[in-house]
Amino acid sequence: MFKYYLRTIVVSWKIYGFGRVLFFSIFVEALLRGFTFFTLFLDNIFYRKYKNIKVEKPIFILGHPRSGTTFLHNILTSTDETAVFKTWHILFPALTARLFIKPLINRLIRKGKTVLVPESAGHKTDLNQVDEEELLFLNNYDTQFITIGLLGLDENEYSELHFQDKQPRSRRMKSMKFFNGCLQRHMLYTGKRRIIAQTHFSTMRIKTLAEYYPDAKFIFVVRSPHQTVPSFFSLLHKAIDYRWGLKKIPTEVLNRYNKKRYQAMIDLYRYFYDLDTNSELPPGRVLTLPYDKLLKDLVSGFEEICALTGLEPSKELRDKVRKQAAKQKDFKRKHKVMELEQFGITREMITRDFAFVFERYGIASEHKDS
Repeated sequence: MFKYYLRTIVVSWKIYGFGRVLFFSIFVEALLRGFTFFTLFLDNIFYRKYKNIKVEKPIFILGHPRSGTTFLHNILTSTDETAVFKTWHILFPALTARLFIKPLINRLIRKGKTVLVPESAGHKTDLNQVDEEELLFLNNYDTQFITIGLLGLDENEYSELHFQDKQPRSRRMKSMKFFNGCLQRHMLYTGKRRIIAQTHFSTMRIKTLAEYYPDAKFIFVVRSPHQTVPSFFSLLHKAIDYRWGLKKIPTEVLNRYNKKRYQAMIDLYRYFYDLDTNSELPPGRVLTLPYDKLLKDLVSGFEEICALTGLEPSKELRDKVRKQAAKQKDFKRKHKVMELEQFGITREMITRDFAFVFERYGIASEHKDS
C-alpha cells in the first residue's frame, strides 16, 4: 500500500512538478487515508456490534466499465431495500468518521453543493449519489482504480492490482476482510441486510469473492467492446483532464498509458472468458447478462436475475423495472464519445483483439452506436 502512495508522489512530481497535483498526492491523500484507518480502528471500540453482522447472499455486478453495470446497479437498488453506498459513505467507510462528517454532508446537501465531478468530465460524481462499491478498495489500494489515475502514468507495471485472483492468498484474504468489514459497518449503519454491489474491476477477483462468500451470486454484464472501449477511454481522458490536466503529460507517457489501458480492457474480458470456457466459474452462481437485454428486454433480464439470486423483489421494485423497461425504447446516449484514433486505436484492432468476445457471446463484431 505504502509503495503505491510513494510512486504516485513520484509520478506527480515528474509530470506536474510543484503545485496542486503534488500537494494533493502528498498531503490530501495521506490525511484522508490516515483519517480513514484511524476511525476504522475506533469503530472496534465504539461500534463493535458491526462484527456480529454476517454478509449473506451478496450479489456482485461484474463486467467492464461502461457495460451497463451502473444502470443495472441503480435499478436493483432504487427502492431503498438494500445497503447501498453513496459516494460520501465510500469516502468515509468508518462509522466513527460518519458521526463527525454527516453534519457537514447534510449542510452541503441543503445548499446543493454535493457535486465533486460534473457530468462534463465524463462521469458525474455526487457526494449524495449512489456509487460503486468497487471504490471501497481504493481505501486499501487494491483495485484497478489506482492504475487508471496517476499511477497509470508510471513506467512501472502493477499487474497485482489487475489480477487480484493471482495475488498470494494471504493478501487476497486480508483485502477481503477489509472489504467485508466495510460492508458489515454499512449494514449496521443502514439497518439493511442485503448487499447488491457494483464491482466491475472485481471481475478479476471473482474466484476470491466466491471463496470468501460461498453463497454469493454474480451477474456479469457483457457489452460489445466496440462500445465499451471508446466510451471508457473518453471517460478516462476527460477525468484526467478535469482533475490534473492532459496538456502537461508528455506524448510518449500518454501513449504508454493508452496502451496499458487497452491491454487491461482486453485482460478483463479475457479473464472472465477463460474462466467461462474452462468451466472454472462457480457452478450455478453466475449469470452472463448481455447489455442488449438490458436495453430491449429488461423485464426478462430482471426475472433471470431473481431466479439466480433468490431476490424477492417488492411490488415497488417490479413497478420500477417495468417503467424503466418502457423508457429504454427511447434510450439515447448522453455523453459524447471521443474518436478512437485519439487513443491510438482503430475499429479493426478492436474487432481483432476482442474476437473471442464477439464469438463467445454472440455479439456482432461490427460497431453499432447506442
